[in-house]
Amino acid sequence: MSPRHHTVPQLYLRNFADASEQVMLVSRDELSLAHRSAINRAIAEVGFYRIETEALAREEDKIGFDPEDVEAALSKLESAIAPTIQKLVEGRFAAVDESDWYRLIQFTALQTVRGHRWRDDIIALITQSVHTQVLADLNEEKARAALAHQGKPSTAANAAAFVEDLASSRFPRIVPPQAVLVQESLKMALGDPETDDRGLAQYLVEKKIEVIVPKNATVLTSDEPVCWWSPGDDPVGYATAQIVWLPLSPRLIVQFREPTFDLTAHELPDLRVGEAHDELVAFVNRVVASQAERWIVHHPNDAPIADMVLPAREVWGDELIAVREDATTRRELYVHHRLQRGLEPADTSIKQDAR
Repeated sequence: MSPRHHTVPQLYLRNFADASEQVMLVSRDELSLAHRSAINRAIAEVGFYRIETEALAREEDKIGFDPEDVEAALSKLESAIAPTIQKLVEGRFAAVDESDWYRLIQFTALQTVRGHRWRDDIIALITQSVHTQVLADLNEEKARAALAHQGKPSTAANAAAFVEDLASSRFPRIVPPQAVLVQESLKMALGDPETDDRGLAQYLVEKKIEVIVPKNATVLTSDEPVCWWSPGDDPVGYATAQIVWLPLSPRLIVQFREPTFDLTAHELPDLRVGEAHDELVAFVNRVVASQAERWIVHHPNDAPIADMVLPAREVWGDELIAVREDATTRRELYVHHRLQRGLEPADTSIKQDAR
């Protein structure tokens, strides 16, 4: 049986733990449900990064391969970043050099893709891509042939119902194999030398790195601690995020900010004012807690979620953003992205997709 893999590393969780190395875990969906957990058991899943030898395509790659190699490599990267995180948590900012910032960028990129949120995003995008391609290539003849191949009735009415069913939100999810999810997540974070892709680091390295140090407020984190954020309701991508937040301890958040982005212009606190750090912590806490997959995490002696009200959990769906009509045709433009549950995903069976 594969060992448990931490999707959030112990070295990180330790910053939010008490002397007995325990953290408080709070349910994302029911804030009144909370319990203590030792960091060696918190935010961990069996075999999350395991790649079975049989999943490798080339025979030469299977020789000497260990299914736990990715977990071992992540452990080495965590050991490399540990001194940098310690400097920051201890407030020794003057001791942080260029290599420390590079390692922090690498850690932030990796932590962005290590959990369920990234996998859910990739599965949603792959499913949507396949869905769109299938519908674009589907006609009555192909629908009737598919039904006949399944031994089902294949009249024109059956074919029409088949097409309508495929066009609906009942289209099956396309889930890549575990090996693909693990490998692609690492490529996304760290880049691919074969294509000169620099991964998520390319979006972080150009940002201004700042620290948020509250006087009285306390910082929380979650099982999805890295937040890529922009103001407004538009979808936020890695290339479009104006700010990236990484909570590092109950008294520290690292902020990666686009140099031209003005916090105050978007009604966020001005960090040049002392009390503003506490105000911004309250805002970031809510963002971090909102995107948690399952668990919000904080120090057992703190109460950062007191009186907090979280928005509805996000789900992937189609949002209608524009309509164009003429005498005979109605065209609807949709964006496929994360929606809050209050905004129902569109019924894709009634639209002509103009994406």
